[in-house]
Amino acid sequence: MKTIIPPFPWCSIRIRDLSRKSVTVRGYIDTGSDGTIVTEDINKKLELHHYPVATAEIKSIGGKQEERVLYAAIFIVGGLEIVTAVDIRNDVEEILLGRNVLQHLNIDIDWKKGNVSLRDP
Repeated sequence: MKTIIPPFPWCSIRIRDLSRKSVTVRGYIDTGSDGTIVTEDINKKLELHHYPVATAEIKSIGGKQEERVLYAAIFIVGGLEIVTAVDIRNDVEEILLGRNVLQHLNIDIDWKKGNVSLRDP
């Protein structure tokens, strides 16, 4: 696993597809992102590409705007199930939890102790 300096807050999450297959992974908390991103590796394990739900105009920092298909996924975070649409990327190595997931949770980050706590409000 890549070390990020300065540290990027993360938590353990479970991602599930609509057929109930799931994986437990590290999800990085990205409060600057509107949406959540999963990797192509996660897509291969869960076959999320079978569940398209919307299209969206996406623009990353320094990138150009592009239309992307978003796919249904269920995130289990802090004891809460969150159904959302995700962007599947082959140019990103980490799962990034955007505000579409984070808005449903209380987030406590203790930088000194290196703890991240996510829970149902």
